[in-house]
Amino acid sequence: MQSYITKQQLINLGIDIDDETIDSLLAHLNETVEERVGADIAASLSYDQLKELIALQETASDEELGNWIASRITDHEQIVQDTIDIVLGELAEGAHNVTT
Repeated sequence: MQSYITKQQLINLGIDIDDETIDSLLAHLNETVEERVGADIAASLSYDQLKELIALQETASDEELGNWIASRITDHEQIVQDTIDIVLGELAEGAHNVTT
């Protein structure tokens, strides 16, 4: 899984928790970003493109898959950044609930 959100970003939000908890939180946040980006990408594809993407996911390397997405979703990087910003915003709103 790719790291979209880092420990430093959490520290910048004022989240100060032990390493084990922060690792678990990072895994959850990065999985959330990945799922939401995937849903956004899937929603923007035609039926045939979606079938092609699903087939590629079973056989292609991460690099090949990334190249395929980048060639068809011109605003992919913006989708990723917007999703990261939304997830971090949601976390910041509830940061007072994150404790050790």
